[in-house]
Amino acid sequence: MSTVLSPRTTTAPAPAARWEAFRVLLDEQRADCVRQHELALAEAATAMPDPVAVSRAASLALTIEEIDAARHRIAEGTYGSCVHCRVAIPTERLELRPFAAGCVACQASAR
Repeated sequence: MSTVLSPRTTTAPAPAARWEAFRVLLDEQRADCVRQHELALAEAATAMPDPVAVSRAASLALTIEEIDAARHRIAEGTYGSCVHCRVAIPTERLELRPFAAGCVACQASAR
């Protein structure tokens, strides 16, 4: 007796659905950055501003902007591609830095 296997038809998920786990991760990271940013601003708002707190607040503000840009790329359907060369960013890189906008090669050359 022989068994006939029918070919499976699979369709690629819609871009937004494909990156849903990353969108959730970005939302969580953004909420955490906003909390830390508010704390750093409160520390920096003393009579004698703490330069470390000021620097941290600025750094967190930039990270929030990067996260917002990544969330926008998900909505546009361009998330996961380098904004410079359009090459796919490895999933491993996005797992470590979900708001990464560029591939390793482009980020290294930007320094």
